[in-house]
Amino acid sequence: MKQVRLGIAGLGTVAQGVLSIIATNGDKIRARSGVELKVTRVASRTLRPEVDLLGADFSQDLSDLIADDVDIVLELIGGEEVAKNLIETALDADKPVVTANKAVIASFGNELLTSNANVPLKFEAAVAGAIPIIQAIQDSLICNDFQQVVGIINGTCNYILTAMEELDQPFATALNNAQELGYAEADPTFDIEGVDAAHKLTILAGLAFDTPFELDHVYVEGITKITAQDIEYAAELGYRIKHVGIAKLAGDGVDKGVEARVHPALIPSNALLANVNDVANAVVVRSDAAGQTLFSGPGAGGMATASSVLGDVVALARSEARVSSDSRTKTRYIDIGEVVCSNYLRIPVRDEPGVFAQVANTMSEHDISIEAAIQKEPIEGSAFVDIVIVTHAITESVMERAVATLREKLGEREASQGDISRIRIETLD
Repeated sequence: MKQVRLGIAGLGTVAQGVLSIIATNGDKIRARSGVELKVTRVASRTLRPEVDLLGADFSQDLSDLIADDVDIVLELIGGEEVAKNLIETALDADKPVVTANKAVIASFGNELLTSNANVPLKFEAAVAGAIPIIQAIQDSLICNDFQQVVGIINGTCNYILTAMEELDQPFATALNNAQELGYAEADPTFDIEGVDAAHKLTILAGLAFDTPFELDHVYVEGITKITAQDIEYAAELGYRIKHVGIAKLAGDGVDKGVEARVHPALIPSNALLANVNDVANAVVVRSDAAGQTLFSGPGAGGMATASSVLGDVVALARSEARVSSDSRTKTRYIDIGEVVCSNYLRIPVRDEPGVFAQVANTMSEHDISIEAAIQKEPIEGSAFVDIVIVTHAITESVMERAVATLREKLGEREASQGDISRIRIETLD
């Protein structure tokens, strides 16, 4: 029996989940793995008397975790600078680290993973909560050549879009309910503007395509502009709107590179990913040998994330798991302007002759082919109507120019009402 002594930084929901799992399932972990987990030290700014520390010594000084009676440090405090300093200090002291901190890995992972290459840094819990997606990419699917990793990787956005669709709630109401249920923070900006998902996609893209973590190269767009009308029209066209992170190989030869983007997308309603609802996360991986594989489960929550943290701990204890190093090679990240995809456009216009023709002509002028179109009757008493079109695949920069031209033309004839809504379409082929 191997005993592993843990030093835990933080006493938030994830740290409490770790303590709870060890208290409840410690015997099962020992029987299954041959590893006995013992918490020897806990460091946090605030002592929580109601939390059972399992006999560990408590301190308000994080440096107390770098002690002889700690074998592995669990960084569960969140944030960036303080967490980064703790991880660096632990690694320099030859102590393996397990973290659930996506932001610190996305921003400083390249530096941290090479600061002491002989000491493991594990971060399964940083992406998609309880879903073992990092283990799958680094171990289970390691013999594959990856083509695409696409995921719903932010539960808050997924809950809001599900509520808007299934409960017919406006965005503000769905967000407020998410906050009341604890799915969204009091300041939800990181979630609804896509930053949280961008951190996670940075990690997935780097691991899948053997590149450094490049947060600055991830295109980021949130869900604040999605309306009930967009969701309704998407359903009529056979799609559901999901907020997704997409990392995939694109281009050929010298133009080959990696697309890394986070944004809302229309997903075919019969696709597996389109049917992942509420706060659940899911990641679809496409590779040459294994084909398409789906990983789904709770993407957040103290117990779910704690489960992944302890999975990393046991993996380290059993095998001194493989250490990520600086073996990843620099690759070209494809600018969003070069991305090619189909598009959904909702164009609120005055209901008068010639407007639809002007829309169609503008698309034609930019060599954009229209696959489908919807024009509803105006609501009684209104002079405006939505024109909805779906384009064939076109380069992003061309689509942007066409939309800008259309805004200008409709504005000149005072035929528009509100801005044009544009959402990319992903068929996941």
